[in-house]
Amino acid sequence: MKTTLKNIRRSPYQALAAIVVTSLTLFVIAIFAVVSFASESILNDFETKPQIIAYLKDDHTREQANQLINILSGEPVIKSVQYISKDQALEIYKQSVNNDPLLLGTVTDLGLVTADILPASIEISVESPKDFDLAASLLNKSSIISVTPQGQKEIDFPRDVVEELTKWTRAIRTAGILLITVLSLTSVLTIMIIISLKVSSRRPEIGTLKLIGAQNKFILRPYLLEGLIYGGVSAFISWIMTYIAVLYSTPFLAPRLSGIIALPIPFLSMAILFVALVFFSAILVSISSFWAVARFLKR
Repeated sequence: MKTTLKNIRRSPYQALAAIVVTSLTLFVIAIFAVVSFASESILNDFETKPQIIAYLKDDHTREQANQLINILSGEPVIKSVQYISKDQALEIYKQSVNNDPLLLGTVTDLGLVTADILPASIEISVESPKDFDLAASLLNKSSIISVTPQGQKEIDFPRDVVEELTKWTRAIRTAGILLITVLSLTSVLTIMIIISLKVSSRRPEIGTLKLIGAQNKFILRPYLLEGLIYGGVSAFISWIMTYIAVLYSTPFLAPRLSGIIALPIPFLSMAILFVALVFFSAILVSISSFWAVARFLKR
């Protein structure tokens, strides 16, 4: 430890460069992890909610609805089918408007919003967006599905929304992986160069140690410890930066992600992120330090 701290004090700017580059890499990794978790949670929320809503004619019977439900339930790509009656539709509407008297018609001359004016419906969840067409084709064959004045079945499904979310999630994941790879290689090379310079400056001392029988692991240990110090400090700095970024963005994101992601992010989740950053940085700097010293000892 004394040798390690002495090496750091002798070249503070090199140590600062290693910490800055590694901190930037770990900060990008942390932000990528948070964004990936958020995008996956949003996508899962959309996929678990009813994805297709088919509105039924007012003159349909419950037996006809049950027959359609049985046909839909027999398809393996359909996860769930639920019948929503007129009364249930009214309750859903009340919840969606928070029982606002104006929207419920109690303070207007437009009449009260009652169950009679709302249609019954069937809500369907499918395994993936590519299964929308199959479910829609089955619904189009049914005679109890309501028809618009243009002659089209009243079937709503956010296929475009889910597909766009899927594309964005994949794009974020791909871009993040590429960026992390480039920054990780940059960090490895930076630490390797810094450690190599320090080892080269101590060439006579290391040569003397080798002559008196010092083993390679004895020579490697201070530089490996130096790299771990860089990694630990960088992990802490990047974690603090990530935590501050998350806290500052919470007031903006909380109203928009309510019910999908718990904001502010629990401290336990951030603690797990910190442990992951420390673990990753330890691997990164250990590889860099080992390669730098091993190349010198091999020569």
